[in-house]
Amino acid sequence: MRIPLAVIGLSSEDIASAISVLRSGNLTMGSQVKEFERLMAEYLNVKHFVMVNSGSSANLILIESLLRPSDGKSKLKPGDGILVPAIAWPTTVWPIVQLGLVPVFVDVNQDTFDLDLDSASSLMETSKISIRAIFPIHPLGFGINHEKLDAFVNRYDLVHISDVCESLGSWNDGKHAGTTALASTFSFYFSHHITTMEGGGVATNDSALADDLRSMRSHGWSRDRSDSDHWVANLSKSDAKFRFVTTGYNLRPTEVQAAIGLNQIAKLDDFVRIRRKIAKKILRACDGGPLRVVGSQYLEGDSTLAHSWMLIPLALRDKSFSRAVTMEFFESKGIETRPVLTGNFLRQPAVELLALNQSPDKFPITDWISQNCFVIGCHQDFTDSQVEYLIEVFSQLKN
Repeated sequence: MRIPLAVIGLSSEDIASAISVLRSGNLTMGSQVKEFERLMAEYLNVKHFVMVNSGSSANLILIESLLRPSDGKSKLKPGDGILVPAIAWPTTVWPIVQLGLVPVFVDVNQDTFDLDLDSASSLMETSKISIRAIFPIHPLGFGINHEKLDAFVNRYDLVHISDVCESLGSWNDGKHAGTTALASTFSFYFSHHITTMEGGGVATNDSALADDLRSMRSHGWSRDRSDSDHWVANLSKSDAKFRFVTTGYNLRPTEVQAAIGLNQIAKLDDFVRIRRKIAKKILRACDGGPLRVVGSQYLEGDSTLAHSWMLIPLALRDKSFSRAVTMEFFESKGIETRPVLTGNFLRQPAVELLALNQSPDKFPITDWISQNCFVIGCHQDFTDSQVEYLIEVFSQLKN
């Protein structure tokens, strides 16, 4: 039996919706996208959700909007530092580099994999770089506690943006992960909690920022802005269609993506409940064995909602077991495995292209995670037989 990391996640209803859009001839961003944006904003309890073609693109235009807003009042300038976790995803880091800012890497917490705020405080006190922002990743379904994060942001007067691409459906005290930030990014890639095949977006309560994001996803156009009339008041109807008010890209989503997303968002809470049930079963299967579920404290009690389990992270607790051998064992049983995000990002070959003044050796917890942890799949479309097979394989590790 095969247990993949990612399942396509499309129902017959999703496919029928996609076909209906294709037959309509309305393919690029339109009414389906607007409705999906409305429902996402409603679900997250924010004022605005701006859909784009991927979570990576969401990160890119969010950084762009902080540097070059249409009102000229930049929140960041080239050379400013942004705190990011040392276990990261490339497209959280690359927009920072590509747009002339400086990623300042921070070690992470051993039991949740999120950016460690104590380590971040030390960097704020000692860094020679002017650190003006923080861009934490809410990893693998775990939503960072917003009160602790907000207190840190306020203490150092930082611009707070959050990467929530892996943690849709994660809540703390009635607030969705990342939504106390200036803006937060989301992904709907097919391995995530809901899918639009590819797709992503930015959530924010800042109306001016939302307008700039709408421009920046569409070449810098004024067309989709709430203040569009302000920019085109004295222009002919033809010229008004081609008024560019910000920098921009073509990162627009399609109507097909949004149509699929409209079906999926209605099922999101059920999807997350199924993922939590699978994680609980794996937790019980680990009992007495060489592996433990990282984040298992969020499977019981009042904190259950804080984790939506995009994947299941596992850590070795028996030093007689090797991570590589254990992963190979799972793979031999048809169970796909992978590292935790990229492992220590500073050890990736691509980092050698950058003139970073941080040694990869300065992140002990990140290295421990890279050497002792890995993840397996946790998807709502897993069959009962697949979950039972997973439990059986875990039991074999105890023999």
